[in-house]
Amino acid sequence: MPGLDPGGNIICKLASAVIAVVLAIFIACMVDSYHKINEGHVGIYFKHGALRDKVTEPGVHFLMPFFEDYEEVRIRPETFSMDPIVSITKDGIENTFREVTAITTIRVDKLVMMAKKYGMEFKKVLVFDRIKEDLRIFCANHTIDEVYNTMFLDIVSNVRENVKSSISRL
Repeated sequence: MPGLDPGGNIICKLASAVIAVVLAIFIACMVDSYHKINEGHVGIYFKHGALRDKVTEPGVHFLMPFFEDYEEVRIRPETFSMDPIVSITKDGIENTFREVTAITTIRVDKLVMMAKKYGMEFKKVLVFDRIKEDLRIFCANHTIDEVYNTMFLDIVSNVRENVKSSISRL
């Protein structure tokens, strides 16, 4: 066909390819950066694996694609059933506490500090391990008769106060 420049056709194809690649990169960045934090949770952010001080409220957020990651952390009260806890009383009798439940919550202003100091499994480290240890200490300081008869109702309050005081010292 007269008047058609074959060089212009190549430029048009090259420009179309560049636009398609740029558009694909832009879409990949948008998909990687978009995230939603659900109600009752907050988001904490990691940049190159290092925990940042940034905490976001529920809603739609964007982060730096390919460089930042986020973790959603529940801040509403949460109930956990713990594994059976084996303890030995003062008189050497082994007993097992089954179906021990714990209710935990976290304050948003302390979240980043706790995650930096104890990792993302901070509830396990701070609450569950301390409950197990305080329950074992309580049983080790009392006889089987005291644990199951005279002081059974005091176990919960004793363990709760010890766990609260040990966490508040942090």
